[in-house]
Amino acid sequence: MSLPDFMTNPNAVLEDKDHEWRYNRIPDYTKVNATYEEEKTKTHEEGSVEWLVSNLVKNWEKEMSYKLRADQIRTINKDKYRFSVNGKEWQSIESMLQIGTYNALIGDTELYKASEMDFSESHKLFKRALRAFSWEVITVYSGPPVVAFKWRHWGLNNGDLSVKTGNGTKLEAHATNEVIEVFGVTVAKVNDKFEIEELETFYDPTDMLRQMSKNRKEDSVNPEELTPSGKCPFNPK
Repeated sequence: MSLPDFMTNPNAVLEDKDHEWRYNRIPDYTKVNATYEEEKTKTHEEGSVEWLVSNLVKNWEKEMSYKLRADQIRTINKDKYRFSVNGKEWQSIESMLQIGTYNALIGDTELYKASEMDFSESHKLFKRALRAFSWEVITVYSGPPVVAFKWRHWGLNNGDLSVKTGNGTKLEAHATNEVIEVFGVTVAKVNDKFEIEELETFYDPTDMLRQMSKNRKEDSVNPEELTPSGKCPFNPK
């Protein structure tokens, strides 16, 4: 069986010129791709399961972040697709397309209120705070149809941070000019066409924001007061 192009080319979906893209244009990943090549910690052999999974996820991210219609997202089975983060309730493709990937994958936490930010606000927040936010596969633990893998997300924090934390408060900080790193594990179920049907991701979203708030502004909320030591970051309540 031949592999779909989104498994062999990390930028395959950017060739979908006849699809409906957010902002009426195909996104430019030149900076992110360059940062990935310069700063990645793993180089996966072409054809390896790590290489294939990396390509699939990179294309999924491009489609979920910038395509407008579920029926044009090639990396998923739109009739079965669902996702969850840290064991919380399952959400639909329509939900992710509406609120955006950042909001969907971070959600409402002590340091970030996705319910108070729309797609545009969330994407602008991280694009302003990070030079580029690159992603890589570290290890793949199992192959299809259930693909479990560890990943790394990183970027240089060269812009100020301003995040809504609820009740009219904000977490605000000056740029640290340091690389922030986030690690997590994802379990994906794919069908015989390598289309994603389920995604479960486990990671600590507050860790990323803590790293970015080292230079907290004077009137900002204090992350240490909002996330007391010893509290489990994966507790949905």
